[in-house]
Amino acid sequence: MPVRLTFRFLPEAWPAIRHHAAIAPCLKNVRPRHRIWTFYDTPSADVSLRGYALCTGRNGRQSVQKLQPVLWTGLPGASSSGYWIWFRKGLRPDPDLLNNTPLVDVDLETGLLPICRSDFWELQGQQSTGDNIIQITLSRGSVQAGKHSETVCMLDFVLKEGQVASLYEMAKTLADLPVWLTGESIPMQGTRLANARHLPLSITKARLSTENVTVGMAWTLLVRSALTSLLLHQALTERGDVESVHQIRMAIRRLRTVLRFFRLLLPKKAFLKEAVTFQKLGRSLGEVRDWDVFVTEILPNFLEPAVAEPFKIFAENRSLEARTEMHQRLTDPSVTAAILSLGASAEKTDDLFGADVSSSLLEDHAPEFLDRMARKVQHRGAHISRLSDEHLHDVRKALKGLRYSVDNVVGIYSGKRLTAYIKHCKDLQEVFGQFNDFTMAERLVEQAMKDAPDLEGQGQAILDAAHHAKKKILKKLPKKWKAFSKSVPFWC
Repeated sequence: MPVRLTFRFLPEAWPAIRHHAAIAPCLKNVRPRHRIWTFYDTPSADVSLRGYALCTGRNGRQSVQKLQPVLWTGLPGASSSGYWIWFRKGLRPDPDLLNNTPLVDVDLETGLLPICRSDFWELQGQQSTGDNIIQITLSRGSVQAGKHSETVCMLDFVLKEGQVASLYEMAKTLADLPVWLTGESIPMQGTRLANARHLPLSITKARLSTENVTVGMAWTLLVRSALTSLLLHQALTERGDVESVHQIRMAIRRLRTVLRFFRLLLPKKAFLKEAVTFQKLGRSLGEVRDWDVFVTEILPNFLEPAVAEPFKIFAENRSLEARTEMHQRLTDPSVTAAILSLGASAEKTDDLFGADVSSSLLEDHAPEFLDRMARKVQHRGAHISRLSDEHLHDVRKALKGLRYSVDNVVGIYSGKRLTAYIKHCKDLQEVFGQFNDFTMAERLVEQAMKDAPDLEGQGQAILDAAHHAKKKILKKLPKKWKAFSKSVPFWC
C-alpha cells in the first residue's frame, strides 16, 4: 500500500483547507477529476472477511481492477500490506486475475456482486522539497451502499519519493486546520455500510524479540502499535461501538505507559503536552465506558427490568451526552497533533534519544524502568487494608502502569519468575477491577440521584448492594496484595 497519511474534515472546512498556505500552491491550476469505484464481494462476503476489497473503475480512458486491504494502520511504516492493480478492458471484475493473490482459494463460483460505490471529485498535485515528493489529494464525495450513504471529505498525503519523516513535517503545517487523522479507509467504510456491521479488527500487540532490542527499536515498535490500535478503533468509536470505546482506552493507556516507561531517557519535558491531551481524551472515553457498563451490567444485576427502566433512561441520556463530548475530543486537532508528534518520533529515534542511547540495548535499561514502576505500586499500596476508595484507585492505576510496562518488555525475559509475577499482577488486577466497577456504580448512582431526585428509591437499593459487594471484595484484597508483594521481580 502507498505510504500515506489521511485526514477527514467536515464539508464546511473545504474553503479553509483548499486555500491553506501549504496546500493551495500545490493545487494551483489543477483541474478536478471525477473518480468512481465500484466494490464487489460474494453473497457471503468472502472477500471482505478475508480482509480485502475488490473494486473496478476508470483511470482516464483505462479500465482498472484493484485488490487492496480493507483495513490499514493509519500510520506510515506501521505495517506492510499487499496491493494489486490491473489495467484491462471492461468494468466487470475478472476473477481469473485473482489467481496469484490471497483470494486464490476463495470460491467465486457464486459470483461477484456490487456491494458499494465511492463517488468523489478530487484535486491532485505534488509538493517537492529536496529529495522528497509528496502527492496531495483533496477530495469530497460520498460512499454509498444500497440505501445507506455517507458524505466524506478527505485530504491525502502520499509519499512518492523520499523519507517518511517528510510526511509528518507536511502534516504539521495543518495544525491550524479543523482536520483529524483517520484510520478508516474508504473500502472499510463501504464494507461497513454494505454489511450493516463492523468488520472484526484483529490487532496484534507489540512483542519485542529476545535478541538485541535497542531502545530506539522498542520505542518505534511500542509507539506504532499503540497508535495503530487507537486509529483503527477511532472510526468505530465515533459511531458508538461499545467494544471499540474499550479498545481505544486501552491504546491510550498503553501510550501513556510508554511515555512513563521511557521518561528517564527522554529529553526533559518531552511529550508533556501530548500526555495531557491523551489524558483528557481518556477521561472522556472513560465517561462513555462507565455509562455503558452501568446500563448493560450494573442495572441488570441490581434491579428488576421494570424497576430499572427510569434509571436506564436517565443513564442512556447521560451516555449520549458523554458520546457527544467524546466525538468532539476524538476529532479535535489537538489529538491529531499528539498522534502526529509521537508518530514522527518513531521515525527519528536518534534525534529523540541521542544516537548512543537509541542504539543501546533495552535490557540494560529495563530493570531500572521496571523498578521505578514497581516502587510506585508498593508505595501507594502500603497499609492497603486501611486505604480509602480514592487511594485504592491510585494503587489500581499504578498497578496497571506496571502491568503494561511488563507487557512491553516481556519478549526480552522468560522463565518461571516472569510467569509467576504476571499471574500475581493479574490476580490483583482482577480484584481491583471488581472493586472499581462497584465504586463506579456508586458514583454514577449518586450523580443520578442528585440530578433526578425521583430516582432516589431505586438508587439507594443499588448503593446498598454495591456497598455490600465492595466489603466482600475488600476481604480478598490483603491476601492478593501479600502474594503480589512477596513475588520476586523477574528482572532482578
